[in-house]
Amino acid sequence: MTDNTRWTISGYQLLLNGDPFFANGVSYSPLPWGACPAFEPYGDFTIKTWLSVWQRDVALIRKYGINLIKTYNTLDEVQAPHGDVDHGPFLDACWNGGTSPAYVLMGYAPPKNHQEIFLTQSWSQPTNVQARTKIAAELAALARVYASYPSVMGFVMANEINADNIIDNPAFFQYWNDVAEAIGKAAPGKLTAIANVDDSMNTVNAGNATMTAANFFWGYNSYRGNWTTSNGFDNLFSTFATATAANPRPLMLTEWGAPASTHQTVDGAVNIAEMSKQQMADLCAYVSGHYKNMQDNGAARGTGSAVCCGGAYFEWTDEWWKADPIACNALNAAPACYSGVWNPGPNMNGVANFPGGYWDEEGFGLNSIAAVSPSTRVPVVSGGCVGPWNPQTNSPYAPDTLTARAHANTLFELFGAKVVA
Repeated sequence: MTDNTRWTISGYQLLLNGDPFFANGVSYSPLPWGACPAFEPYGDFTIKTWLSVWQRDVALIRKYGINLIKTYNTLDEVQAPHGDVDHGPFLDACWNGGTSPAYVLMGYAPPKNHQEIFLTQSWSQPTNVQARTKIAAELAALARVYASYPSVMGFVMANEINADNIIDNPAFFQYWNDVAEAIGKAAPGKLTAIANVDDSMNTVNAGNATMTAANFFWGYNSYRGNWTTSNGFDNLFSTFATATAANPRPLMLTEWGAPASTHQTVDGAVNIAEMSKQQMADLCAYVSGHYKNMQDNGAARGTGSAVCCGGAYFEWTDEWWKADPIACNALNAAPACYSGVWNPGPNMNGVANFPGGYWDEEGFGLNSIAAVSPSTRVPVVSGGCVGPWNPQTNSPYAPDTLTARAHANTLFELFGAKVVA
């Protein structure tokens, strides 16, 4: 790599080569129809093997004015010792020679997959100490591999591991600050973040004083607000400003959004369904109001609650495995093959602040997905499920067809794209 980019932090601002940066981003976990992250490639479809998926997407992402892609896992040799771990072509495509690049925040799944090693009550157990040391080394190694790629903004060290019985331990934050500093040495000019469940500033209040690494900013996955008044994230930004006043750090909404789905009852069975025209109009208002709230509190404004450096809308595509009634890695799960079914829930209770009325894990996509010729596919193993992998050619089937929903066009227009519906 002859080009590179330098990311720094100044107060509440992210700076790209010295200039303020506001993330018009998406959360990117494009699991194809029939896929499940319990199996290789463990949710990471940005490797060379799956170029048909990310090539489909990167061109659209650039077209729609998206300047940030946040992923959830980056395969390395620890997770896939005999598999493809080559992200270079994807990162090069995102850079696009420096023309309208989409920058990448690279996620890493092992911390969330092993949350038990961060519990306060068992923090000092030797096996947990060893496991945390191993993860720290793996993240530093990952940073060294991708330090020279200009499309890389940095690394989301962990996602949603901020339970109360974890963040009540000061050593937890010292650990992550040390990891951030190690990544800074391995990849100068790249950033680090932790993406947290929105817990009304409990995590930030507990840890902000400790998080002093120069390359660190806070991520919050927040689903606050009500579509009926389009009031954005209510007091999120002002409370964050108060919590971080002594040690200013930028705030990125590492997830935000709402499902593009509702429920219908047919013959006594509750099914997930696309929204009505009015519900979709309400979702468009929800998206517009929340994005405007982010902009109004953008860090570049430099006053009051101007703490936000943008966000990554959740999410690029629907994921059809997330509400499966049987976990895809459970014993004898294969005969059910729910990852090829669009399911409601798993929380079937109403959620009044979402336009569709429900929190459907499989319905958050800006784009719906449709498998290409699923009836012609064969199981990967005899008697198993069909999915995105063709065992006869040892290669992926054709990538899913994406259809942008109306609220996606609303968001892309807010990003500055010219969208023809």
